Amino acid sequence: IFQLRTGHIALNKYLKQIAKSQTTARCLACKNHDESVHHFILVCPAYADQREELQKEVGPRQCNIKYLLNENKGMRAMLMYIARMGRLEQTFRNM
Repeated sequence: IFQLRTGHIALNKYLKQIAKSQTTARCLACKNHDESVHHFILVCPAYADQREELQKEVGPRQCNIKYLLNENKGMRAMLMYIARMGRLEQTFRNM
């Protein structure tokens, strides 16, 4: 959760910033925007189906990154959402 809060997580924008990626900061799923935490969790069109499930779990607060990263119900739902996407499997494999 701390990595998501700070943006220091294995998403392409951060990996490019710290020179751990030889490619691009772009999202590999949609290729339209830099892959930041905000993009990954809230706006990437490639994850719309999974995000719909997240919205069912937390309701209208789904679009509030503070809620998803700080409230127990939001954090649990967000971690399930991330697991469904499989994008951060290495980071969260032991959860």
